Amino acid sequence: MRSILFFVCASLCLAGAVACRDRSVAAIDASTPAITLPASSTPVGSVVGYSLVIPESFVKWKGMHVMGGAGHQGYIKPLKGNLAFDANGSIAGGYFELDMNTITTTDKKDTSSDNGLVSHLKDPDFFDVKKYPRCTFQLTKATKVSGDSSYYLTGQLTLRAITQEIHFPATIVKNGEDIVATASLTIDRTKWGITYKSGSLLGLVKDELLEDTVPVSLVLRFQSSKKRAC
Repeated sequence: MRSILFFVCASLCLAGAVACRDRSVAAIDASTPAITLPASSTPVGSVVGYSLVIPESFVKWKGMHVMGGAGHQGYIKPLKGNLAFDANGSIAGGYFELDMNTITTTDKKDTSSDNGLVSHLKDPDFFDVKKYPRCTFQLTKATKVSGDSSYYLTGQLTLRAITQEIHFPATIVKNGEDIVATASLTIDRTKWGITYKSGSLLGLVKDELLEDTVPVSLVLRFQSSKKRAC
């Protein structure tokens, strides 16, 4: 029952994140200063740490053809992560890591790791998982938006050994010793060297092209490190 309630709550939070996806930077409450975070994967100093709850967290991706159609979608499982708040309740750090070997699809009958599509996603045309098995995100700045749970986040996304800065809105709901973070964003895969059937390349007809932009949504649940230790 607890898992069902969490899934419903997370889905509602994700819907809220999708609704604010197109919010511009200009809409951020300028009266609230941004928090610049230390470049460390482990919270330090006088902060309260929260650890990622792996079974109740996920990252969802979707790949599309330029000419439309159903495309493909699936999940990648997180490997580890943390989030920290200072004594004033402000975000003091954040980091999470994805295991690229867990990439899977949900739109095909064969969702096993050895189906043709999943194997292709793991090869050098896409994520080159054998060479680059991890994807990481390091939070570097958190700007509070109007409301108690809305933020605009900035961080370093490292994929295929290439690091690029990304920005996106997120909803972070804190309930006692539990935190649920949700977000919906779009990344340009070519910035990380993934150019297979990209529209930026010449010599391909339109119906062969894949969109450069990849919608990504995530639900991450964190729990107080003290609570997990009990």
